[in-house]
Amino acid sequence: MASEPTTLEQELFGHDHAASPNDTHVSILLEQYKLFVGTSEALVARRQQVNTFFLSVNSIILAATSLLIREGTVNNITAPALVVLGLSGIVLCIAWGRMIRSFGQLNQGKFDVIHAIERRLPARIFIAEWAVLGRGADASKYKPFTTTESWPPWIFGLLDALVLLAGIVLLFCAT
Repeated sequence: MASEPTTLEQELFGHDHAASPNDTHVSILLEQYKLFVGTSEALVARRQQVNTFFLSVNSIILAATSLLIREGTVNNITAPALVVLGLSGIVLCIAWGRMIRSFGQLNQGKFDVIHAIERRLPARIFIAEWAVLGRGADASKYKPFTTTESWPPWIFGLLDALVLLAGIVLLFCAT
C-alpha cells in the first residue's frame, strides 16, 4: 500500500507535486485557481449572512426582554419568559461563536490551498499580500477578522446571561 501524502503540495498535486508545469498545465491550474478564489469569496458572503442572522435574532431576544421588563408587572409569564429568552440567547451565542471559529478555520484552509496553487503561477498575489501584512504576526499590520468578529457573541451571551439571571431571580421572588 502506498504511503499517504504528508504535505499540502502532495495532497493538491499528487505524485507530480515537484514537477514544473507546462503552459497547458498552467492554464488549467489558473482556471482552477480562479474557481477556488471564488469559493473563498462565497465563504465570506456566507459568513456575513450568518453573522447578520445571529445579530438579528439576538437583537430580537433583547427587544422582547425589554418589552417584558418595560411592562413593569411581574406575572406568571414574565419570569419564565425571561428564563427562556436568556437560555435561548445563550445557546444561540454558543452556536454563533462555534460558527465563527469554524468559518475562520475554513478560510485559513482555503488560503493555504490558494498559496500552494500560487507557488506554481507566475504571480503570487495572495502570498505577496500576506507578506505585506506581516503574515499575521504584527497586529498593527493585520488583525484577523475572526478576532474582531468573536466579540459580539460574547457580549450578547453576557447580556443573555443577565436576562436569564433576572428571570431566575423573579421566579424565586414570585414564590
